[in-house]
Amino acid sequence: MSIKPINQKNISDEVLDQIKENIISGEWAPGTKIPGELDLSKMFNVSRVSIRQAIHRLVGMGILNIKRGEGTFVSEVLPRDYFSTLLPVLMIETDSLIEMLEFRAVMEIESARLAAIRANDEDIKRMEEIIANMGKSKKDYKKFALEDLNFHTALSLATHNSVVARVTEIMHEVLKSSMEQIVRLRGFQAGLLYHRRILDAIINKDAEAAADIMREHIETAINDIKNTTNLL
Repeated sequence: MSIKPINQKNISDEVLDQIKENIISGEWAPGTKIPGELDLSKMFNVSRVSIRQAIHRLVGMGILNIKRGEGTFVSEVLPRDYFSTLLPVLMIETDSLIEMLEFRAVMEIESARLAAIRANDEDIKRMEEIIANMGKSKKDYKKFALEDLNFHTALSLATHNSVVARVTEIMHEVLKSSMEQIVRLRGFQAGLLYHRRILDAIINKDAEAAADIMREHIETAINDIKNTTNLL
């Protein structure tokens, strides 16, 4: 098994990526029971909390299933099936940052609305922690970009809609390479400001405000990029 000990920050992200790679590579086939939290904690050399966070996110993406009294299993039908059919189309059709952001607007405005209705205390805590991490990463474009995507992933999980979570995760795989570019173009402050406002609306259960702020967030990003690049 190709597991490497983790000695970096963003531990749950690193754990998630390695588990996902093991599944996509076929090392953990569909239907396979994966090692328990304690065993994974020893294998990765990280805390059980980090393991649990990664597993919960993978469950939200539909990659893993938890069966009470039995353990955690690789899903029989994997989101990688979506990758094999949808991702190549996305890579061909969405050939600019503007188009990526327009697609996000279609998805994430309504995701924000739904999250404001359905988010629980765990969802809110997760987003609070990510915003705090963004604040600590203001001198590191790569890390800030990763935390920015983490926030939107957490928001998709807060919809408690597995299809939304899966499609968002697929889109973010495409966006990883360009998100740092977006942060470099726009700076750090806009992301922090809008994510805080979106989360406040979610905490207040104000679905319309959450949707409106997300719309403004993405529209200002599009306008900033139009004004600083020749993408169009």
